[in-house]
Amino acid sequence: MELLSIWLVLWLAIALFVASIFLDRRAHYIAAAGWVLFGAFWFARLPVYLDENSAIKIALSLAALPAGVYVGYLVYLQRHDVLLKVSQMVAAMGLFYLPFVFVAPLNQLLIEHTAAQTFRIQSLLGIDVALQERDGLDKMLVVTNPATGEEWRTYIILACTGIGAASMFAGIIAAVDAPIRRKMQALAFAIPVIYLLNLVRNVFISTAYGHQWFSYGEPTVLNVVGGYEGYASFFWADKVISQGGAVVALVAILLVVSRILPEVMEVVDDVLEVFGLTPPAEAEPEAEAATDAEAKPSD
Repeated sequence: MELLSIWLVLWLAIALFVASIFLDRRAHYIAAAGWVLFGAFWFARLPVYLDENSAIKIALSLAALPAGVYVGYLVYLQRHDVLLKVSQMVAAMGLFYLPFVFVAPLNQLLIEHTAAQTFRIQSLLGIDVALQERDGLDKMLVVTNPATGEEWRTYIILACTGIGAASMFAGIIAAVDAPIRRKMQALAFAIPVIYLLNLVRNVFISTAYGHQWFSYGEPTVLNVVGGYEGYASFFWADKVISQGGAVVALVAILLVVSRILPEVMEVVDDVLEVFGLTPPAEAEPEAEAATDAEAKPSD
């Protein structure tokens, strides 16, 4: 179990981002400190991601601390207001997400609901699956391999519920300056899509693992990332296919949300400009209009 002190760092970072909203005169200083702590939190989770064998999360965790320090520098010394807007987005994300981490009834309700819906979909698809209790919660999906009769267990945890992605979009949408009607429209699109795609992801991983669809290169997988017999199928289904697909899906959802809320893409463009990631604007040719006096030959 992760140390509570690590999560306290995240709480403090979110508190600083929230404070920067209300303390205008010191907003840049407060937000800068928040970014350093925010980066430190995600870097401190590196051992967790190493245990999970998640290449994407490991890469992001390694980049988190230097990125957080650099963003803090930009906020503190160069006073980029768009980064204050991003700080507000992160604050809103944290306020949506953290209650599901620390409030046990919310945590348990979300996990059990996700496990139950995943189980129902698998049952409708004719998959031999059972929903069993673990740690006092109905969150263990047991799939029987039709070819061998072996049982393979997949555990539903908070990371399997989609609350992280949902909180991210809720924070982005809540923080942009736009009419409430269009914000609600964007939420009405993003949250259900994330919910449904997350269930599809869970069904895919649990079934692929239970039926051992991706047992290719198992000796190599076990030598490189560790694990146990049969783990390769879970590794390819979860760590490679599902996490790679999640990145593509989130970008697609962002593009649709930006059609409903163009203000979101304005923030994205401004952030890219701060980091020098936008292509230079092409200079428009100036019209060479000569006046009559200029065009008239001199006597």
